[in-house]
Amino acid sequence: MRTSVALWSIILIGLLGQSCIPNKKVIYLQHSETSTLPMDSLIKTQYEQYVLKKGDLINVEVRSSDPLLAQIFIPSMSGGNLGNIATSGNDLNYLQGYSLNANGDIELPLVGFVHLKGLTIDDSKKVISEEISKFIKSPYVAVKLGGIPYATLGEFNRPGRYSALQSRLTIMEAIANSGDLTIVANRKEFTLIRQTEDGITRHVIDLTDENLLTSPYYYIQPGDQLYAEPLKVRQWGVGVTGSQTFTTILSIVSSVLLIIITVNQL
Repeated sequence: MRTSVALWSIILIGLLGQSCIPNKKVIYLQHSETSTLPMDSLIKTQYEQYVLKKGDLINVEVRSSDPLLAQIFIPSMSGGNLGNIATSGNDLNYLQGYSLNANGDIELPLVGFVHLKGLTIDDSKKVISEEISKFIKSPYVAVKLGGIPYATLGEFNRPGRYSALQSRLTIMEAIANSGDLTIVANRKEFTLIRQTEDGITRHVIDLTDENLLTSPYYYIQPGDQLYAEPLKVRQWGVGVTGSQTFTTILSIVSSVLLIIITVNQL
């Protein structure tokens, strides 16, 4: 009996060790001896202006001394503009924006097709302003991304599809919008899937390393997909917190001891 108890004790201790999640696997942006970022210093991020691609949604605002003429450029759900408006999603921007078609163009009233694929938002503003100036004298033109849509899958507290109404979005903000990662999410092998003009790219990111702040993937782009796979502790199913693990192990130990005592009494 003593041998059996010792054997089961070793097994249960092993399970307990497997189920414990050390802080190093949970804490974000940790500083280490191998880190290239000095403490308490100004960090320069690798933000690059986003280049528009087909399927992107932009908002175009036009103003002039003639409000009636400028109103022509406000997208409508009726008439010829219907084909230019992205109607999916619940956000108002999806109903009042211009979507780049398969050729990378948007179609503006009076102006017609304007090619924007491969341009930044600032460059797009210049191109659109030049085209509208042919019909409106000294127009004011503002161009913005119609939100940053992205999706979160796996070990998020609130996985799903989101659209951030801002011009920049960091990966940490995207995670926060989804209610943070669960305790069993693998933060060291976090996956970012990005759609480009040439195809799909996949990048594995270590969220626990502060070098992420200078990574080119620190900023989210429209259409990005974020996937968090579970740690092995999820496979064991012993428990994800100390109290859960202790309760589960105690229950298993009690059951095993009861079986051993019963067998030895036969």
